Amino acid sequence: MEIFGNENHKIIYADALEALNTIPDNSIDLIFADPPYNIGKNFNGEIEKWETEDLYLEWCYEWLDLCVKKLKPH
Repeated sequence: MEIFGNENHKIIYADALEALNTIPDNSIDLIFADPPYNIGKNFNGEIEKWETEDLYLEWCYEWLDLCVKKLKPH
């Protein structure tokens, strides 16, 4: 995991679940996410494709639920 920025503004480059689990709940103003879309795209020899669509959706719901917990109420 790599963190860029300062105490007030951070960009975290990491596995989404790993990074989100290190952040306190209700502490983030904005989350920008560019998830893999499960279309089999090749990223430097690594194919992003889940075994089933259900597994992909499970993963999506897991990180989206974490995002909701981390965002401030406003």
